Amino acid sequence: MPVHIEKMTSDVSVQAGELSLTQSQLDKLVALVITKLEDRARESRRACAATTLTRQASKPLEAGH
Repeated sequence: MPVHIEKMTSDVSVQAGELSLTQSQLDKLVALVITKLEDRARESRRACAATTLTRQASKPLEAGH
């Protein structure tokens, strides 16, 4: 069963009768792994954006607003 996750590709082979997971369970596992990888990538982008210095100054805050 070929599995492709962005930069990682893996081909997994098992002998008939040796796999203890159903296709439905495998699908759920793959979906969970993909979700976790997307979460990590999003958090990484957020952390990078939060610590990136910008060259443009923000508009000054006005008192009372």
